[in-house]
Amino acid sequence: MKKLLIICIITALSLISISCTNKEKVGGREIYIPVLADATWLTADGAFINGVQLAAEDVNTEYSDKGFNTKIDVIDDQALYEKGVEMATKVAADNRVTAVFNLQNFDVSKTTEDILTRSGKLTLFPYGAYDSLFAKYNPYIFCGVPAFSDLGQAMADYALKNGYKRIAVYHNGKQSQEEMVTAFELKLLNTETKIVDYVPSIASANAFDSVYSRWQALGVDGVVISQYGLDRAFEVLKMLRSKDKGLAVMGEPIFNRANALAEYKLIAEGMMVPSTLVIEDSVRLKAFKERYRQKYGQEPDIWAVQGYDMIRLVVDTAVRLDTNDPSKIAEAMHEEKGYQGIGRHIAFAKGGAMIVDVNKLPILICKDGRFE
Repeated sequence: MKKLLIICIITALSLISISCTNKEKVGGREIYIPVLADATWLTADGAFINGVQLAAEDVNTEYSDKGFNTKIDVIDDQALYEKGVEMATKVAADNRVTAVFNLQNFDVSKTTEDILTRSGKLTLFPYGAYDSLFAKYNPYIFCGVPAFSDLGQAMADYALKNGYKRIAVYHNGKQSQEEMVTAFELKLLNTETKIVDYVPSIASANAFDSVYSRWQALGVDGVVISQYGLDRAFEVLKMLRSKDKGLAVMGEPIFNRANALAEYKLIAEGMMVPSTLVIEDSVRLKAFKERYRQKYGQEPDIWAVQGYDMIRLVVDTAVRLDTNDPSKIAEAMHEEKGYQGIGRHIAFAKGGAMIVDVNKLPILICKDGRFE
């Protein structure tokens, strides 16, 4: 009997020990969010990752007493397809991962989205992805910016309101550019504004001579530049500005990068792009801007706001639910009420596309090296 009693006591103590250990694990929830991107590209501008890091500092301060700890890592894919798939596969196999910020080349993210979500990883696209990705109704994916079709519609509305009648479109044939230009064209149907020329490629400055001569003959009064790849986008803009400094030019948001604008300040002056965020002033936004200036010594742009909001979206939702389970967080992020960020309301459609009122999507104009 004594031996049996001793066994029972040891068993009971073991169960208590296991229970305490389990409570400690539940209480110490880590929210691990890798950022999949070309590290060189990501840090060249720095705004987005600065916002991410600032948000991580804030949530770790605010939620440490609740047992939550947020960890951020940049996973460098070196802008290579094979490397991107390799890195995504490693992230997918990592059981610590709650969410992934996918900032990869769109052709890469089209493949890696499936790799990540099949392993149950909450996957956000802060800079966007092909519109078609969000038509699959995958519950784990979310787009952090308006769809390319939304951007195209906003640009068309602006062209109509400002009286542009004859527009030339330069686009390089990427799927995302096709999605934007198609929406732009459809919005102009049955209006007096017409697309009078499409240019799929410009081989050189000499080749642009004949293109520009054609635009003059056609009476072009506005140009849309839809070019995937920041360096090439500014090369095309530079060719155009060398011929005509006053012609109205609209481009996609890729032009709105602080480091590039510092270099191309003169040629970007007066250019127009649709904003990817509908920013509303708030006390929280003002406080963020002040802290950002103090920490980084520069003004935060929309990508800094985006980085901050994307981290807070995931972590605040996790803490509200008292879990770091990706499936539960994903389900809550689909709630109709959405999430209030520091300067905007964020909500998602069934497939993960961001819900956007195109009529409220502002067109920004470049002034002295900044889009405002």
